[in-house]
Amino acid sequence: MANVKSKKRAPVWAGQFYPLHPERLTTAIGSYLATAHLLPQLGRIVGMISPHAGYEYSGRVAASGYRQIQGGDFSTVVLLAPSHAEIFPGVSIYNGDAYLTPLGSVPVDQQVAKEISSRSSLIYLSELGHRTILERAEHSLEVQLPFLQVVLKSEFKIVPMVIHDFDEHICENVAAAIVAALPEKSLIIASSDLYHGYSYDEAVQSDERTLASIEKGDPAAFIEGIQSGSTMACGAGPIAVLMAACRQLGADRISILARTNSSDVTGIRSGRKVGYASVLFSFSQ
Repeated sequence: MANVKSKKRAPVWAGQFYPLHPERLTTAIGSYLATAHLLPQLGRIVGMISPHAGYEYSGRVAASGYRQIQGGDFSTVVLLAPSHAEIFPGVSIYNGDAYLTPLGSVPVDQQVAKEISSRSSLIYLSELGHRTILERAEHSLEVQLPFLQVVLKSEFKIVPMVIHDFDEHICENVAAAIVAALPEKSLIIASSDLYHGYSYDEAVQSDERTLASIEKGDPAAFIEGIQSGSTMACGAGPIAVLMAACRQLGADRISILARTNSSDVTGIRSGRKVGYASVLFSFSQ
């Protein structure tokens, strides 16, 4: 019987968004986690919003969320990421065997991926959104993986989902497919930055409006705010799917853990600014 070569997605952004050397990468993530506080009585965590900028900009904010799941027992992590590089309809789940990082291979949960895609015509197994196009590759999903590899001590698999188009119907439909297929020990992560622009005051105000909208837990209202321009998030589709899935699961607690923006991190008020936040979705009981 012929051997079938495995298909693995290479770590395209290692050495740019995060360290390439495994020891330096582990040390960097460990230093971010060391500054994050473990919050008591969060209840069972089912979802998280995490930023996806270079670690020197958003690593500490991301760590505030990952610290809460450190040592957690999750068999499957559904990763929802926006597509910055490629335009396509619906939602693409990576059709390969694994994503690679400098810390090793992260296997795709192919059984859950197939189950999710079978429940919605909007979701399909594909390279779209995961491959490199004209020297541009998606970073928003990849940068979450080293954090997961460090904080989750037990073996886990991922369902890497990249979203470009979204509206209320798409998000509710995709969320329902995810919820129906989720194994018992699962986590859903939406990868997103917030404000993008040049005004520091507007960055602060926009992120306040966006986080207030997320805290309300209404994905339709969140999408309406994004479409009207009153709120901003490059991963709006992933966030809306996460919000809908968590609401369908019955998670009733939304916790803003940390927020900042690139100007506050660098101390430079001129130039382009990006907002970052870490948010948890959990059960109060």
